[in-house]
Amino acid sequence: FANSELLYPPIGRLKPIRIQGTFISDDEIKRVVESIKAQQIEIKIGKQNEIINEIEKTPSQHEDVDEFLEQAIDLVVNDEQASASYIQRKFKVGYARAARIIDQLEERGIIGPHEGSKPRKVLITKEELEEMRGN
Repeated sequence: FANSELLYPPIGRLKPIRIQGTFISDDEIKRVVESIKAQQIEIKIGKQNEIINEIEKTPSQHEDVDEFLEQAIDLVVNDEQASASYIQRKFKVGYARAARIIDQLEERGIIGPHEGSKPRKVLITKEELEEMRGN
């Protein structure tokens, strides 16, 4: 037999089956593994740089600030509740716009992250909001 052949004895058969495959030397396996490792490092570094760049963006660079944002901040802090449907009802806007406002509130640390069907937690009090605004 050559290096790329083997006999496989399946359960329940008396005679083994001859199987042919491709022979790959140990050196070639090492070269392939090293190549894959190098590519993975490049991918990880690239992904880390993307994440760092995203974090470094200020909210104004990330997206346009909605004209209702300040009013939405007042609303959710005073009423102590925040959800896209709540913003939709109060400002008479569509879901997409309300969801963007919710995202902007989260980016600014006004509300907490999404928790399934529950309304988001309001993370600051009225007093903290007044302090932030310098009142």
